[in-house]
Amino acid sequence: MPIDPRKLRSQRLRAVNYQGDALRLGMNWTQEDLAKPQVLVDSAYGMGHPGTFHFRPLIEEVSNGVFEAGGKPGVFTVSDICDGVAQAHEGMSYSLVSRDIMAAMIEIHALGHPHDGMVLISGNDKSVPAHLLAIARCNLPAIHVPGGTQLNAPDSVTSDRLWPMGMALERGELPREDFEQAEQMACPTCGACQFMGSASTGQVISEALGLALPGSAIVPAPLSQLLRYARAAGKQILTLIEREITPRHILTREAFENAIVIHAAVGGSTNMLLHLPLIAREAGVEITIDDFDRIHRQVPVLANVKTTGRYPVEYFWYAGGVPAIMLELRDLLHLDCLTVTGKTLGENLEEIEHSRFFAERIGYLNNVKVTRREILRPRSDPFGSDGGVAVLRGNLAPGGAVIKAFSVPKEMHRHVGPARVFDTEEAALDALRERKVTSGDVVVIRYEGPRANGMPEMYFASTILAADPALNTSTALVTDGRFSGAMKGPCIGHVTPEALDGGPIALVEENDLIEIDVPERRVAIVGVQGQRLSENQMEGVLSERRARWVPPPPRHTSGILSLYARVARGSSEGASMI
Repeated sequence: MPIDPRKLRSQRLRAVNYQGDALRLGMNWTQEDLAKPQVLVDSAYGMGHPGTFHFRPLIEEVSNGVFEAGGKPGVFTVSDICDGVAQAHEGMSYSLVSRDIMAAMIEIHALGHPHDGMVLISGNDKSVPAHLLAIARCNLPAIHVPGGTQLNAPDSVTSDRLWPMGMALERGELPREDFEQAEQMACPTCGACQFMGSASTGQVISEALGLALPGSAIVPAPLSQLLRYARAAGKQILTLIEREITPRHILTREAFENAIVIHAAVGGSTNMLLHLPLIAREAGVEITIDDFDRIHRQVPVLANVKTTGRYPVEYFWYAGGVPAIMLELRDLLHLDCLTVTGKTLGENLEEIEHSRFFAERIGYLNNVKVTRREILRPRSDPFGSDGGVAVLRGNLAPGGAVIKAFSVPKEMHRHVGPARVFDTEEAALDALRERKVTSGDVVVIRYEGPRANGMPEMYFASTILAADPALNTSTALVTDGRFSGAMKGPCIGHVTPEALDGGPIALVEENDLIEIDVPERRVAIVGVQGQRLSENQMEGVLSERRARWVPPPPRHTSGILSLYARVARGSSEGASMI
């Protein structure tokens, strides 16, 4: 049935704009095109990294689907930068703010022109949360198409392994030809990286929220199935427009709770604790980092995938992906949540369970002689007993801090050690390289929060710790910056308030005692110069230090990082510009 033009935003705006039609006719549109429902097809296509380089056929297939269903696609692009390419230099400070800029540009594309709905294509660290933000903010009928993942490399080499190999190369412990061979193999195809980092986690969360078609998250990018999902999304968006199903119908509190359940079960990236509460706020829903902590306590890790597990995320998709893990946890999910299929989550799962959905995928696992239950564990034999993330609080982080507890050695779940304090990541890296950090220390890296320096990843520092057998089970890292989704080990990030705002992390001094207690969800300063103090004594010391604390001058005085420094919220509120 044709969509009633009186319901279409595009036709209402055409009626008051006597110039717009002529301008679009200048792009070889026809009068017939102008009368159709207008669909924004926006993607992160670009040459920043392998996760977007393959998007042109996906854009074409979404557009074909829109045409087939009676709509007119309008193709726009806002590309992203790569966290991997931006690592270890000042480029990383631009990563998080790029999320907000991308979301703003898609909002401008969607609402600045007369669009009735949108299909967004992305697959990586900041582009997926940017697209989900824009979907929630614009509230036009929308579908997200996850961009897929790379195929597994020879010998299962992943790009994150190049960091410890590179450090071994610097020390003369690895031949250059071995490093160059790994470099050649690490990214054999386009798609997101082969581990459950921020990129794959974002794709999983999109599907878990109900914004992507069932089974479409982390499809191996070379498979034609990814093209079919793109075509199907282009067709389905017209159904959402006709039925007037908007993101606010889908993005309920229950949908966000579903997403956190799945985040726990896959051992997802800590970066999602920045993104998901912010997306929820755009949808008019209150989700906090404490919701992650509460739900993660109840949900076991079921996905045996890299970096904490054994298998690449490509195998996760073969094992059934998000639908399979949802079926395993269906009693913990809100099955009446609406999705972009126009059906509820429960209805989607019922259809999948009684179809050949899984049979078509498991054949790929048969090729490599790996069982489905080895990759997606049953609840009776989980990969981890509870979810991957814990939120810590105490006098060091009264607003909260985040640790990927699942990846922390058990002996470091409770730890007290002397603080080694650094005001920049670079200073900490120098100390780590020069072996000036010793077993038992707690490395504190501050003034790296959203307002101080764009909240870059402290991935390089965490990698050095993880690669050093003398430190990786005895030395912790605490920062108001953040970490890569590939991070593992005793690393605490997102400390709030950040140092630049006068948070207690700014008051830590060399050789203060820092206590970490994951079971009790505590991170605190508990002593001075190696001597433990009472809580009242410690409060007095911090009060005296606060009285003489002076914030450092701004690190960025021009450009987008200067604006971000002036307006960014704290990390517990998503570190957003709005």
